[in-house]
Amino acid sequence: MNDFSVRKSIEAMEEYSVESVAADIIVNANESNYPVPEEIAAGIAASTAHFPFNRYPPIKSENLCEVIAKELDVSADCVKIGNGSSELLEKACYVFGGPGKKIAVPWPSFSMYGEYADLSDSIAVRYPLTEEGYVDADAVIAFCEQEQPSLLIVCNPNNPTGNYNSLAAMEKIIANVNCPVIMDEAYMEFADGKEILPSDMRPLNKLWLVAGSTLSLLGKYSNFMVFRTFSKAYGLAGMRCGYAVGAVGLARQLGKALLPYHVNAFTLMVAKKIYENKELYKERIKTIRAERDKMAAYMQKLGFRVWPTATNFVMLRAEGELCRQLADAYYAKYGRDLPEQAASGKLLFKYYLANSILVRDFTSHPVLTGALRITVGLPEENKQILAKLTELVLEITGGKA
Repeated sequence: MNDFSVRKSIEAMEEYSVESVAADIIVNANESNYPVPEEIAAGIAASTAHFPFNRYPPIKSENLCEVIAKELDVSADCVKIGNGSSELLEKACYVFGGPGKKIAVPWPSFSMYGEYADLSDSIAVRYPLTEEGYVDADAVIAFCEQEQPSLLIVCNPNNPTGNYNSLAAMEKIIANVNCPVIMDEAYMEFADGKEILPSDMRPLNKLWLVAGSTLSLLGKYSNFMVFRTFSKAYGLAGMRCGYAVGAVGLARQLGKALLPYHVNAFTLMVAKKIYENKELYKERIKTIRAERDKMAAYMQKLGFRVWPTATNFVMLRAEGELCRQLADAYYAKYGRDLPEQAASGKLLFKYYLANSILVRDFTSHPVLTGALRITVGLPEENKQILAKLTELVLEITGGKA
């Protein structure tokens, strides 16, 4: 077999993978477990009947750009569409990074930030979040002064911990760093932000789109972009569609890295219908928030540590005596192949899987060791998730939960 030469950044990487097994309840990828609303599904079906599959899509996704721009009161030139916000993140690293340049990314956070930096031959430099998972604005500003990155990425609310950081803290960062800033707000719809700038005169039906979000700062600063997705709140993970909104100068540079016709026409049609009818998602989002808060409170009562969350998921970990008891149960069944903290989480992961519930396993994470991330599912699914958690805790504690 011939030896092939590949770029060093590629050679050192491992393929991204997550658990992919059959399960009755799938809550490992932060997708929405709700179907598309019936009104929207009917509109999609009607449009599909005579859809021009033989034609290229709009070359720069102009149809969706215009709808988003109108809703946010910005120029369509300020909006870019991607195959999920992940593609836009990758392209941003290509555009603003490069050999010898640094890209500042949060830690612990979305693991792909570092991968995108590597793919662009940039140097990923990690700025730590607080122990509770929040962004320390002053620390980030100082970090950027020291490292001089060519791009700063902030995840708000943060994945996988779930923390929401205030608009004031985010504005402080934007106003005090000397590089482009990407505000990754993939989960912002679940944050129920209340912060509104006194100067914001948008009508009430538009304020909910920007409250608490750096979208409300568009026009005030020229060094940042906001990235959003249709995969989470709008349940369109299977179609892969995200968007970036920001200063026209940055948007123009980002657009240079996007190929012509890169988002397929069917995805654009569906995303446009959803965005035009996003009011239909309001009650669903409220339900997910309420279910999330109930789950978090219940898990805490069982003795788990739960990170503060403003997303559609919860991150939990056993600590103290509960951690020891879970680890002992793991060792008795599987052997001593893991440290205590990791073993406690692995037992819970395996218990869920044995009961056909797939959650996200962070038990081997260097900072979040022993933790699991669980997406908020349908209400009946959430009851089963909590019931199985209770069942295991009662079993290993001798009924003392």
